[in-house]
Amino acid sequence: MDRVPNDIIFSLEAPGHWVAYNVFTRTSLGIDDIAMNFIGVIGILSKEDIRQFCNEKKARIWEIGYFSNCDGLLADPTRRLRDINQWPKAVEVDGEQLLRALKENWIVIEDEEDYRKRFALKQSLLDRNNFGNFHQQLGQELLLERRKVSGEWWVKQKFSDDFKSLGNTLYSAIQGRFLKEFFSQKVKPGLKILDVGCGIGFYSNMMAQSGADVLGVDPNETYIGIAQRTADHKANFKVCDVGKSGAFDFIEDKSFDIVFMSDALLFYFVSPVPEPVWDIQILFNEIKRVLKPTGCFYSVEPHYTFWLAPWLGDIEHPFTILTEYLERKYLVTPAYSQLIKAFAKAGFAITNMEEMLPDDNFKKVDTRAYHFAKQFPLWHLFELKYFRE
Repeated sequence: MDRVPNDIIFSLEAPGHWVAYNVFTRTSLGIDDIAMNFIGVIGILSKEDIRQFCNEKKARIWEIGYFSNCDGLLADPTRRLRDINQWPKAVEVDGEQLLRALKENWIVIEDEEDYRKRFALKQSLLDRNNFGNFHQQLGQELLLERRKVSGEWWVKQKFSDDFKSLGNTLYSAIQGRFLKEFFSQKVKPGLKILDVGCGIGFYSNMMAQSGADVLGVDPNETYIGIAQRTADHKANFKVCDVGKSGAFDFIEDKSFDIVFMSDALLFYFVSPVPEPVWDIQILFNEIKRVLKPTGCFYSVEPHYTFWLAPWLGDIEHPFTILTEYLERKYLVTPAYSQLIKAFAKAGFAITNMEEMLPDDNFKKVDTRAYHFAKQFPLWHLFELKYFRE
């Protein structure tokens, strides 16, 4: 029997303009008052009632859902058009057409058991039956719908065309602002720093400009090629199979004052590829080996609670809904207990944690993003030291 699952929330955006939103599937549909009345009697209408429901006056719907994270990993993850002035032209539908649209967007379901089973990992890139996790959904959208190479897309969504600055997004307003100040306090001339998973070397160069000798390592040859072309004179870069046994064999024991890692540790908990080749304990053991006894390991990651949580509520007074934590089906970060246990198993102690907040000037650029990130931090930093040999 058709029914509205308990996963749906409704919000009134303007008179006669409702949004029906499934917080688990991240799908939505704009609907009018007639459609809302229709939803209110789902389950008690016969097929004939459905055919007759919109005979006198048809309902209107707006297709407002889209894969918003294709605009960037830190873009609004709610996956719908926010401004009703940007909504597409309304489509008039009869009862059967309305029911079909509601089902296509998972606002109405036929079989509860079948619906719940769909919250499973995709079995292949072409799998449209299972919802899959964020990595899988993004990869499918980029490759099949937008015909983009994920590696190239990742660089472009974060950096300027010349790779010398961050784009005017939450990356610059939060991560860039925070790390610029953080490096000015922690990075001094003469320090030796290892940047693990350095990507195109942006933060390696930022640390090198503070006078440190920096070595950036990353398994991606294309990224290292970019890093070498844009390298500061005190930064060097090397292709390295980070997370694999023997990857750091070329590095001497206890040779670095700081090991830095950003936006990469999450992949050791939830891999973006079907058969992961990385081992977090190998990684941590190697970091511990190359770090001086008095050194620090700094880990910067998207916030393991609030990144990818939907941005709901008023622009200046946001709220969110957490749909999962310990049993992750969509999210691609570990629970904090998993992270802390992994640190402890490798012999690291957490000596500090910071939750990063946006630059106040970003309020003028994207008011909703600013207020959400101000209330619900989107990045964190852990400072770690090892406590046993």
